[in-house]
Amino acid sequence: MDSLSLLVICLFYLTQAASGHHPTGNPLLMVAVEGDNVTLPCGIPSIKTCSSISWDMSAEFNLTDEIIKKEKPTAPSSHRYRLLKDCSLQITQLVLNDARLYTCKSGTLKSSVSLRILCITERSLPANDKKMELHCYLSTNKGADPCFNHKELHINWSSEDDTPINGSRFVIEHPHNCFSKLIIDTKSTDHHRKWRCHLTQNDLVKATISYMTTVEDGLEEVFATVGESVLLTCGNTSSPDMKWTLREKQLRDASSPDNGQIKASHVNQDSSLVISRLSSLHAGDYQCSHSTDKKDVLNKFRLHTLDVTAMPAGLRGDNLTLTCALTCATECEKDFELTWSGSAHIGWQSELMNINNTLIKKLFLPESSVRSYEDITCSVHREGARVASKKWRAVDPLQTPAWVGLPLVILIVAGGLYIYTKRKRNKDAANDQPSTEMTHVYEVVQDDRNEEQQQQLHLKREAATATTSFYDLLQAVN
Repeated sequence: MDSLSLLVICLFYLTQAASGHHPTGNPLLMVAVEGDNVTLPCGIPSIKTCSSISWDMSAEFNLTDEIIKKEKPTAPSSHRYRLLKDCSLQITQLVLNDARLYTCKSGTLKSSVSLRILCITERSLPANDKKMELHCYLSTNKGADPCFNHKELHINWSSEDDTPINGSRFVIEHPHNCFSKLIIDTKSTDHHRKWRCHLTQNDLVKATISYMTTVEDGLEEVFATVGESVLLTCGNTSSPDMKWTLREKQLRDASSPDNGQIKASHVNQDSSLVISRLSSLHAGDYQCSHSTDKKDVLNKFRLHTLDVTAMPAGLRGDNLTLTCALTCATECEKDFELTWSGSAHIGWQSELMNINNTLIKKLFLPESSVRSYEDITCSVHREGARVASKKWRAVDPLQTPAWVGLPLVILIVAGGLYIYTKRKRNKDAANDQPSTEMTHVYEVVQDDRNEEQQQQLHLKREAATATTSFYDLLQAVN
């Protein structure tokens, strides 16, 4: 009996391996989101040709629908199915109804794939309830295997930048490993805010889906950096009677004689507002509404601006001072934070200061090693999630525009000096010409006089010689 039992067990495992199933009998699990394209592998080993391959998908009442036979799609929506060269099945533009059990067959051999769709829905709550409840789950459809067969699955929530959600106004519940709730104590700035749900398998992310919440009478919070352009939309409308206001004062197009409280801006044909060359003065609450009805507000925005400035070390001793400033539209909330990253660890940072609705955090860096700094970035975080950042780069003085243009300046100056010198020499030569001619005449006269004097001197010397000779002759006679 023992030998027979062992033989049965061996045959069971061989059958499971040949069929492409795990020994547990669970099909391969694949997860995707609506709109994706997915490729389901055929786990039958040693396939020489796909002509013998067929693909089925589960249907109601434990039935199956054939979708691929003899290398051609047979399903009603055949344009979304394609058999690849390795006999895998490709499905495009996934919909919820695609969450099924798919089976690849070749004779008596078969291999199955359980395709699940990751979804997010919002639960309806009473209008006076200040909470919001989001559900993230794996869809269950015809023939899909139960989720409790996959203990390795888990669902996590994060903000738009994948920072895990945490804070006193958030509650996360996990009824089971394929279903999770995010309960939010809402505030007005949650309007048009995105949340992300991740499905992990053995700690590896298999699928991610995002959801944007809508809050009644809420406003969209926008964080932007100084110097860039910002586009604020006015909804799906393009009406000439739309108007924009900032701090309850009407704004005008930049082309108008009076451009109101904001400069370098204009309104597009779709009524959206474009702010060019953003500055800290643009921080504030904006809203778009019909000019005929002030209460008919279509969109609201709360704009905050982020900037990084530098003070040279020569003005502050031995340190280069960088200042990161977040100018808030109204009052800076307690969940806002500023952080320095990059080479910021080389210096030391000040404490976060809140001055006149502006958060400030300074970074002091040794001037002696400025050129060795990597990119230094200041980021603003809201409830732990990074929402904006601005970089400061150390600039080599020899690479600044002034130094780059120095050779050209030198060339221009040298050319000017050359022209000036040449002109001066020509002018001086013209002025000196008469005196040169007179000097030549004077030199000729002097030469004549010298020659006459030399002749007289020669005669005197001859006379003196004759006298000396006569004297010598008298001495000899005596």
